[in-house]
Amino acid sequence: MKKRLSREGLVRELRRRGVRVTAQRIAVAEAILGTAEHLTVQEIYRRVRQRFPHITVGTIYNTLEVLTAGGLIQPLPFPGGTRYDTDPEPHVNVVCIRCGEVQDFHDDEGHLARLAELASQRTGFKALSQHVAVYALCQDCSRA
Repeated sequence: MKKRLSREGLVRELRRRGVRVTAQRIAVAEAILGTAEHLTVQEIYRRVRQRFPHITVGTIYNTLEVLTAGGLIQPLPFPGGTRYDTDPEPHVNVVCIRCGEVQDFHDDEGHLARLAELASQRTGFKALSQHVAVYALCQDCSRA
């Protein structure tokens, strides 16, 4: 289940990190945290510009850095650019290589946790987080 951060919780997190809380930063955070989509910086920028026409891309990036450092979002490197994931639960991102659609696949059986544990055992690394992506064709693109 995806955890949702309240507006008050968001303000607390920004202040805790020493970030000046502005209406623009709140709008950026709400744009990304208010959707299950994996948005790019440009998609976030377009959404926030509807409310704040003078917002800069720099404000978007700065806010995304704070949210990433706070563990609220995770940047994901995908073909075509970085997308931001707001789902804190371990899952697989299934990515269409043609249109770029991303869907989350949740592993209710614990295979991802076992995979991370096995990787740690075999490499000697301590797993801190994981990102698993499967690249495929979505149903629409596979019909085209």
